[in-house]
Amino acid sequence: MTVGQVIGSTTLNSYRFVIRSGAEKHVKREEFVSVPESVTGRPVIGIIKDIVTANELLPDEFCRDLKAAEIVLSEGEYPVPLVKVLGIEEDGSLVMPRYGIAPGSPVSLVEDETLRRLLHQDEGKSASLGQLASRDSIPVCLDINELVGKHCAVLAMTGAGKSYTVGVIIEELLAKKASIVVFDLHGEYKNIEYPPAATKVYGMDGKNKLSIPAGDLSLSDFINLIPDMTSTQKDLLDEALNIAYRFYDNYDLAVLLEILGTLYDYKKGDNKKSVNESVLPPGLLKEVTKKMGLSTIGALTRRIRRLDNMGIFNMEGAPIREIAAKNQLTVIDLSEADERVSETVVAALCRRIFNARRKNVKEEKITEGLPHPVFIVLEEAHNFAPRMAEENTPSRSILRRIAREGRKFGVGLCIVSQRSNKLDSDILSQCNTQIIMKVVNPSDQEYIRQSVESVTEDVVNDLPGLARGEAIVVGSAVKLPVPVRIRRRKTRVGGQDIDVVEAWSK
Repeated sequence: MTVGQVIGSTTLNSYRFVIRSGAEKHVKREEFVSVPESVTGRPVIGIIKDIVTANELLPDEFCRDLKAAEIVLSEGEYPVPLVKVLGIEEDGSLVMPRYGIAPGSPVSLVEDETLRRLLHQDEGKSASLGQLASRDSIPVCLDINELVGKHCAVLAMTGAGKSYTVGVIIEELLAKKASIVVFDLHGEYKNIEYPPAATKVYGMDGKNKLSIPAGDLSLSDFINLIPDMTSTQKDLLDEALNIAYRFYDNYDLAVLLEILGTLYDYKKGDNKKSVNESVLPPGLLKEVTKKMGLSTIGALTRRIRRLDNMGIFNMEGAPIREIAAKNQLTVIDLSEADERVSETVVAALCRRIFNARRKNVKEEKITEGLPHPVFIVLEEAHNFAPRMAEENTPSRSILRRIAREGRKFGVGLCIVSQRSNKLDSDILSQCNTQIIMKVVNPSDQEYIRQSVESVTEDVVNDLPGLARGEAIVVGSAVKLPVPVRIRRRKTRVGGQDIDVVEAWSK
């Protein structure tokens, strides 16, 4: 269907056109149109990014052309759509034209069949996200291998529908028998049920209380969990961890307390109470206690005991094959957890998942590692991978490593954030697929543009005008950047806004 005619100067990247009389209702923002390339005549596909009202003086001969094309001029003013060129269809993808577009060329709507062909994905390896925002009849599907293997980001302001969209992705992946681990800070995912896939929820207390092997915690994890340690206490803890690693096959916080008790007794001179002197060489005890006072050992003991009372960190922890089981959504419910505990849990579990997959793939230890890929979803990702260097968290380093190396070992990462400009740029730039919903904060917009190669200026300009439930998808999981209306969820939705007036009335 012809809807207009190209006017003015054109470039290989953009052009303008005037609308044919009667075609106004078909010409809208985010609609796909095409014009013939000037030399080959092949259709050049583009997308309408804006519509301005123009009042330009046209040459007489061009006015005659407009009249012949049935263009209606009302007192010299007429709407002018601005089109961004996407390319010419070639081998199932789009390539930029080489010969340009001639002014006066007819502009037509792209046929539905052409869009379906361009957006087509292998049904068995794709996830249905929704429909084109401009055409409800055209489905938009994402390549799962690209989405998971090369990581993705879901970015938006509060209330734009981030978690809802992630829920749609989870439904699609569970239909493919995926292994998904979600770190849920607000309890939004724990009610998702998608048979025949299983849903398992780990919390900070209750029947399915989460447990982490204490041996998986690094010194930085302990420092994060116990922020009130002095420098000498940190040094002592480092020594105790080294002793536990050297002289014990495995250890938990009780073993650390036992080591500290032995050091305390030895320092005090009561060697008879040194129950571990047969395990720990007296020379080592002498060397360590020479640098530490009784008050330091006692203070660290109290802090470790306080940590032990939480009951989260123990000898074995929950088996990683149970946490990241195939055909299962595992929700780590951190809604009741302290911020520092949440950071440590994310760091420890991500390390376990990454190391298990690395062991399975690189060392070919099928019985010890994880035999299948895992998709990690991280809500409020800016809290766990902050941009500022001084906000160093124990989770940032492992998340950076997963972002860089995860695709080699089948560990996918989905970062979800409402504060894009607070995210670590290295991690954001490694997410090759971006699902970006409404963003109005200028600093967030600019940071997204600078950090993500596939996000262009015109994409950023569209973000404030997106409706709730609409997104722009760019990157490797989709064949061309498209505006999408997210499909309806099949599972129970959590995290809805509270109707304040109704709540008060009750």
